Amino acid sequence: MRIRLSYKLFLVLLFANVLLIGGMVFANNRAFTLSFDTYLINVQLRRLAPLLDELAEEYERHDGWHWVHTEPGNWQRMTRRFLAPRHERHSERARRFSPALLLRNAEGNVLLGTPAESARVRWAPIRVDGERVGDLGIPVDLRLSSEFDQVFAEQQQRQLRWIAVAALLLAALVALPFARALARPIARLQYATRRLANGDYDLRVPERGSDELAELARDFNSLANALKQNQLARQRWITDISHELRTPLAVLQAQLEALQDGVVDPGRETFASLHKEVLRLSRLIADLHELSLSDSGALTYRREPVNINALLADVCLRNDALLNQRHITLDVQLPSEPLFVLGDEDRLMQLFSNLMDNSIHYTNGTGSEPGRLRIELSSGLHKLHLRWSDSAPGVPEEVLEKLFERLFRIDESRSRKTGGSGLGLSIVSNIVEAHCGSINARTSPLGGLTLELTLPAMEYTP
Repeated sequence: MRIRLSYKLFLVLLFANVLLIGGMVFANNRAFTLSFDTYLINVQLRRLAPLLDELAEEYERHDGWHWVHTEPGNWQRMTRRFLAPRHERHSERARRFSPALLLRNAEGNVLLGTPAESARVRWAPIRVDGERVGDLGIPVDLRLSSEFDQVFAEQQQRQLRWIAVAALLLAALVALPFARALARPIARLQYATRRLANGDYDLRVPERGSDELAELARDFNSLANALKQNQLARQRWITDISHELRTPLAVLQAQLEALQDGVVDPGRETFASLHKEVLRLSRLIADLHELSLSDSGALTYRREPVNINALLADVCLRNDALLNQRHITLDVQLPSEPLFVLGDEDRLMQLFSNLMDNSIHYTNGTGSEPGRLRIELSSGLHKLHLRWSDSAPGVPEEVLEKLFERLFRIDESRSRKTGGSGLGLSIVSNIVEAHCGSINARTSPLGGLTLELTLPAMEYTP
């Protein structure tokens, strides 16, 4: 049988209150009993104070305690006045009354009473001229209190029981709504979780307070927002890929149909255009494959010391002719001492090649006003810093954070014209993260874009 959480909380709270009230009742009853017994004993001592004085006078008059055996009637007469109820002191029952008090001498020998009961007796000293001559024993279970005292004690016990019952009822009345109030946020989270599992990523739960339930609500809302963003990114990713694939395929289809219909001559320029579109498709598919491998963790990295100085010089040398063709002036600033990182040389070469392609494709340069590309490498605090800056055109501040998103491009028409797939910087970001580094983009002082990379440096002597 399934028991709701609110009922479980109610039972827990009620059980805790039962234990608390039970403990309080027990402790209160115990304290009252001890206090009332002490009160009764003091009352007994005050009532028997005249008896102690009479016993002291008899001891002084007879010069000892031998009279309690020779004159037993005197002992009974004296004790009867204090032990027998007031209305029975002169009745036949009072004359047959057997005293419950005990008497012992100064040496501790019991003269009257049962010695076996002496352990349950409270002894009051009998003094003559300040000297103790004996003790009067009062049994602890002897009640010399008035009927009012007994009625008062019974009333206190009865009232305490009623108070305990009332407290339990009040605890139950308070625990039930309190348990429901505690379970309500959990029920909302349960309902929201089911909706979230069914694909409703717009649902949010209220965030009230600062306790663990409020933190759980905030975590749930963060999860729902992340899932929604992932869903939007996935939809945008699929839309962008289909769009990127559809464009070159449409161009190929149109040109092939034109060839079939004889509208276009199968000349050198036509086949060059077809080849260009095929290359673009190949690059896009290769980049998508590379990015998917990186995301799934299937991209292998072979870790070994890599000379970053040599790697950058190699990339610059390979692209020197293309830089000249695009009228881009290259300025490389490398330290005199080589800097090493523990990484994969092929992946790092791919990283720098993508950065170089990005600068070449998106930097304007002419013969009269060439573009500029500046590469600066430095080190500090066990880190390697690479600053990659190019000239105009620049990137708006509001889109700098989106540059590393997949298929993101500022100018769609210009990107297609230059052959960019919009995946180069995404691959760069993944390679940097795989090497435990970081990358960020900002406005370049040259008028274009600056990419700042940080990689862990290592001490290595070839």
